[in-house]
Amino acid sequence: MACGVSRNFVRLLFGLILLTFGTFANAACVINAENGTSDTDTDSALSIVLKEGAQRLSLSCDVNATHVLYFPRNYLSYNQLYDSEMQKVPKLTGAFESYAIDNTHKRLFLDINSQVQRPVRLNIATLNDFQTLASIHTFTLSLFIGFCLALTLYVGMLGTSMRNYGFYSYSFYVLSAAIFFLLQEGLLNIAFPHVAFFSNFKLHLLFAGITVFAAVKFLDQLLDFKALLKVWQRQFILGMACSALALSFVQIILSTSDAMRVNSTLSLITLITMTCTLSSCVYAAYRKVHCSNLVLMGIAVMVFSMIFRLVFSDVSAFMYRYGLIVGITIEAFIFAIATSRKVKKLDDDRLSAFKRASTDSLCKVLNRSGWEGIAQSLLTNFNKEGGYLTLLFIDVDNFKEINDQYGHHCGDKVLQVIAKILLSRCRDQDAVGRLGGDEFVVLSHCYSEGQSERLAARIEASLLERDIRTDNVVISVTASVGTYITNERCKDLTTLLNKADKLMYSVKEKHKTAQLASS
Repeated sequence: MACGVSRNFVRLLFGLILLTFGTFANAACVINAENGTSDTDTDSALSIVLKEGAQRLSLSCDVNATHVLYFPRNYLSYNQLYDSEMQKVPKLTGAFESYAIDNTHKRLFLDINSQVQRPVRLNIATLNDFQTLASIHTFTLSLFIGFCLALTLYVGMLGTSMRNYGFYSYSFYVLSAAIFFLLQEGLLNIAFPHVAFFSNFKLHLLFAGITVFAAVKFLDQLLDFKALLKVWQRQFILGMACSALALSFVQIILSTSDAMRVNSTLSLITLITMTCTLSSCVYAAYRKVHCSNLVLMGIAVMVFSMIFRLVFSDVSAFMYRYGLIVGITIEAFIFAIATSRKVKKLDDDRLSAFKRASTDSLCKVLNRSGWEGIAQSLLTNFNKEGGYLTLLFIDVDNFKEINDQYGHHCGDKVLQVIAKILLSRCRDQDAVGRLGGDEFVVLSHCYSEGQSERLAARIEASLLERDIRTDNVVISVTASVGTYITNERCKDLTTLLNKADKLMYSVKEKHKTAQLASS
């Protein structure tokens, strides 16, 4: 069993290498269509322009062994191959419409119902070559779809955890592109061989419009077109993208001929939209907008893959067939990196703005509003997880006399030193703030009573009596610390502050009594 799996994998790998750097040898057969507009490319391929609607093609084929006649199912709602006696030739299951034929099938009739007028390429390959080709096709598309889905889920979950819509726009773009190629390349035909809906022209057109809209919305958020472009420029690009989306939905309820006309309009709108979007990306790179270089790199990969298909079609059959999918894969990966960097920058900017707004300008600890916000979060965690809540209310003794005797400059220096002491004695997750004047507070969520008591003891000992050196003098400073430790749930932060405040005033009275006794 293991050897069989290994042989199949080696065959697939060998076929992939062969398809990447060369082409399969032509099958030893000839196919000809006796009606319809056709162009024989090789002995094993025939290009035919199908008319809209039902039609029958007469084929003559000369093979000396079992071969497979195959072609893509896109926009074909019904297909069936008959032999010379009008007996059905059984279909093979796979991404392609395929039939096994042998040397008894000299004369064949192919019934096709095409949704639109379009060219189709009929191919014949030996059974082994077709199996290898089908395996490579399924393997390549499965990797692509799996990669896109993984990126969609991963980036979407990041967006949920960080509550940033930039992630969602990326996920929407990658998912819509993955669904479009999933339909376009017929991968769903493997699981649902009898469902013609997946080959429907209107369904493909719908996801083409959705992909265009998603791409523009994603780049609009990533490169911040709102700040980069003039109002009318951004509105024009978004308006064209919305028009493409609207047309892709409207064509679903129209007749096929009307949907074809919509397709022509949609193609023009898409061309204009993507040209304007690309110009905006180049302008963003010129203005050195964050992540714009990565965006241009991703777009350059897509452009290169398109050029490769047009100019270097003879270099690699694999890249000619799957170059666009490889380009989309690389582009999606680059855009994922750009999205994560952009959102990280936004979060860093938001955090910096929050810190500036919530930090006391003098002492570099949290101001009152900032402290209350952090303290409420600690209180919420404490109520959920339990443990011990430690609140310390600190007031500098005789601070008014320090200002009167030494000046406000020295008083500010005293407050700054007190703040540094508190920060050095507390953990990073503790909330240290200045309520105003000479009043400081510390809130800590501890997991044992001993941990709470040790924190309080460190701070009380550091502020019991302190000599603070200013520019000209050394000032002896003490502070009163009211410590309130509890393991009872409490949702009211004001109640906790009042309790710690009362304890602080009790300590302050003791300090005054001790000073009077010593004097």
